[in-house]
Amino acid sequence: MKINDSFTINAAKDDVWTVFMDVEKLASCVPGCNDLVAHSDTEYEADMVVKTKFMTIKFKANGVLKDAIEGEELKVEMVGKPMKLAGLFKSRMSVQLEEIDANQTKILYEMDLQMTGRLATLGDILMRGTVKKSADEFADNVQKLFAEAR
Repeated sequence: MKINDSFTINAAKDDVWTVFMDVEKLASCVPGCNDLVAHSDTEYEADMVVKTKFMTIKFKANGVLKDAIEGEELKVEMVGKPMKLAGLFKSRMSVQLEEIDANQTKILYEMDLQMTGRLATLGDILMRGTVKKSADEFADNVQKLFAEAR
């Protein structure tokens, strides 16, 4: 399942980049992300909770920053295994930062999400809506982070 979207943050591009490179600060904006452990500057592990319309799924997720162009683009891969369901998910995400003006940054993202096992049986439509809702909540949380810093 591929998802492309964008959102705008009322903050300078360099400030947004700094938050995106701070795994712990960024994790505080990710809906359902708990107990983050950074193993290095590029590898991390977290417990995650994803709420769909019909169930709550708990995951153990491992993420890796695969590539970054300073201040411009980053690529992340994540693998998650549900704690009570058979299957797993793999996600590849590319994020680009685009300066709109001195205090506004557009975030463009592209995600390729693959699921196996029971997760896959939940279906693209259900998961697509859940991912979109989580992405919107993430955008709101990042915006709040910058609003609180002012």
